[in-house]
Amino acid sequence: MADIVPTYRLTHEASLKMIAAGVKKADEIGVKISLAVSDRSCQLIGFLMMDGARVFSGRATIKKALTSASQGLASGYAKPEDAVSMQIRMDGDFTNVRGGFPIIYKGHVIGGVAAGGAHQDEDVAVAQAALAALELE
Repeated sequence: MADIVPTYRLTHEASLKMIAAGVKKADEIGVKISLAVSDRSCQLIGFLMMDGARVFSGRATIKKALTSASQGLASGYAKPEDAVSMQIRMDGDFTNVRGGFPIIYKGHVIGGVAAGGAHQDEDVAVAQAALAALELE
């Protein structure tokens, strides 16, 4: 096995592109939300709270992005009986609320993107628009 392997990394330009696309979608559907983008190591690389977004939406949205990046799954995937265990294992950074998606490039999870602060269906629509801005397969 190799000691060093090549990896893919999400750029700050990509995070800005996703945030702009998410804001555009939020404006289209008339919601005020927060958007978060994290890299694969669950470091926040992009964040925006729209004017008028609910105060709690910021931290909840960040947790959605971290959950998706670390698990490689959309947030909201866990069975309710497993959610508390995941909260403990992720030191409180896990959420089982929908609205976060992993960013997958060439089969590799390279980050997570999330929206929060509106109804979960609206959060999902905004986060999906943000993810679609990268035009990944």
